[in-house]
Amino acid sequence: MNGPRVLSTVMEIETHERGALFSARGARFAVDLDPFLNTDLFRMTGPVFAPHPHAGFSAVTYLFDDSTTRFHNRDSLGDRSLIEPGGVHWTVAGSGIVHDEVVEEAGRLGHGAQIFVRLPETAEQEAPYGMHFTPQELPSCELAEGVRIRVVAGDAFGLCSPVHEAAGSHVYDLVLAPGTRIEIPVDPGFRGFVMTVAGGGRIATPVNRGDLGPAGLAVFEPGTGAVELEAGGQGGQFLFGAGRPLRTPAYMYGGFCLSSRARVAEAVERYQSGAMHGLLTAP
Repeated sequence: MNGPRVLSTVMEIETHERGALFSARGARFAVDLDPFLNTDLFRMTGPVFAPHPHAGFSAVTYLFDDSTTRFHNRDSLGDRSLIEPGGVHWTVAGSGIVHDEVVEEAGRLGHGAQIFVRLPETAEQEAPYGMHFTPQELPSCELAEGVRIRVVAGDAFGLCSPVHEAAGSHVYDLVLAPGTRIEIPVDPGFRGFVMTVAGGGRIATPVNRGDLGPAGLAVFEPGTGAVELEAGGQGGQFLFGAGRPLRTPAYMYGGFCLSSRARVAEAVERYQSGAMHGLLTAP
């Protein structure tokens, strides 16, 4: 039986740059976010990454509303779609997929979140698929004066995202005006994270609290009680993620993460043999 929910981590995280066209702020796999692998808040203004494979988890790209361009998504399943500001592309890599994403207009800002979500062992080798939703298809509302939420995945406050995947994860984009607060109900079996996108504020559980600065990251554990966010004097935007922890091994090799070394080796073989296809050989 779970006791009261606690914060296990409250920290500020660094920004990493890759040339002049890309920067990302995230834990870089150094913090246990189970059932998430990693989350980066990125800024991109041009092509940076070559087409690359993934297997064993979901690779999620969500663009914040302040992006000034759309994102091209291409993958080996034949998808050729555009992610709009406020929209999401959710790639369930499963047994393996090759994809790339790049800003539609070079020089314009793509500001978003790249979220890696683990899959249960029973689903990590299933056939890959993608889900694409516009901002109009992701439910959002003003919960109270100065408090807005967009439910990217999962459900909250009577809003339910159209995203459906085996991990059953919850992802919210929260925007709070200065001094406003929100209590977010969380399943007692879930753990998760909150990252500052802009501004800052404070986070609290029934047991402890902490400050979220401009580069804040907090991790909360399973337990009873809500997660409370309060915006500081400049207001705040926060990315919230939660889900049921898998507590299974995570073996990583490049863009692959599966629950055993044998499964990783099988994924590498599928990629090298061409079974995952490529962007020009999509079935």
